[in-house]
Amino acid sequence: MKHKPKVFFNPIEGSAPLSIHWYPGPYGDAHEAKEGNGVYFTSPNGDLLAVQFDDVEEKQDQQALVTKNGVRVSINVTAGKVIVKMGRTPKRVA
Repeated sequence: MKHKPKVFFNPIEGSAPLSIHWYPGPYGDAHEAKEGNGVYFTSPNGDLLAVQFDDVEEKQDQQALVTKNGVRVSINVTAGKVIVKMGRTPKRVA
């Protein structure tokens, strides 16, 4: 991902949805995550534009969201500070 992610997280009473955007909107239709609780948005050619985690705890939380293309976006939240990591899920060998 060439663009630095922009994180939106505004917890009320300890938790809230958390959005990460790599490109400005609009985003179109949301796709349910293959793994994890949330949705993601892609461009017509399949580039990941943004993700949204359903409910994230402000004090401490770790979550990951995996797209149908195998892109994994993980977050680590400590005292309201968010760290974002992105990569590919390993391919399984039968």
